[in-house]
Amino acid sequence: MIVNFILNLIYNLAIFFLDLLPEVSMPDGILNAITTAGSYVSAMNIILPMDTLMAIIGLFLTIEGVILVIKIINWVIRKIPTIN
Repeated sequence: MIVNFILNLIYNLAIFFLDLLPEVSMPDGILNAITTAGSYVSAMNIILPMDTLMAIIGLFLTIEGVILVIKIINWVIRKIPTIN
């Protein structure tokens, strides 16, 4: 019950701060592009399951992101003069 109260409080605070942001509208060209891309993806879904493909791409991007962070950390460590 206490955890539920805390989670509801955090949720309500997040909603309050998000409501302070102005409403964003997209130009019609972007909406048409999204609709067109969605029609192409739905047509390809018959041949290749897009949910599986998106999971593979997401996993690949996650692994590449972790490798990038590790390389950045190693670069920063190498810049410390006393550590070689």
